[in-house]
Amino acid sequence: MRIRLGKLICTVYFTFFVIVFLTLPVSAYIDPATTAMLTQIIAGIFITLGVTVGIFRRKIFMFFKNLSVKRTARKIEKENK
Repeated sequence: MRIRLGKLICTVYFTFFVIVFLTLPVSAYIDPATTAMLTQIIAGIFITLGVTVGIFRRKIFMFFKNLSVKRTARKIEKENK
């Protein structure tokens, strides 16, 4: 788990620095209304994800718990053979 988390963090940092330092300046204008619309879309996505996780939290928790139990059962079976 720690290795995956470390890889995820490294990937996020690498992506962030590539986006920040390797972008080219452009002469473009973004209308304030467009920015407001994008902000509303992003906020809507986060709110929807939060509500979905809140509603299905128990099912999600039980799914991962069952995976853990199944892995443990497999390990015990392998050790007993």
